[in-house]
Amino acid sequence: MTLRSAARGAAALLLDLAEVGRDIHPLARPANPYQAWIDTYAGEKFHAAVRAVIAATDEAAAEVSPSLRARMHAAFTRATQLEWMFWDSAFRLETWPV
Repeated sequence: MTLRSAARGAAALLLDLAEVGRDIHPLARPANPYQAWIDTYAGEKFHAAVRAVIAATDEAAAEVSPSLRARMHAAFTRATQLEWMFWDSAFRLETWPV
């Protein structure tokens, strides 16, 4: 995996955190133990950083070969699938086998 492919995968994680933070921010109960996490990922500073990462990876993708661009897309897709699985497992209250 190249650095550009990895960056595209990381962009998926950052985008997911930003969206989750923004979605749960108005629903969070006062004085909950996750408020700092929620505030960070819902905040405009974090969202601006996510937009910058996405713009940088999009710019990098425009300058690479079609095969590398396909690998970048695959890394983003796989990272998104893994993020969904993470959040879905929490929603379904799964336990970890280890």
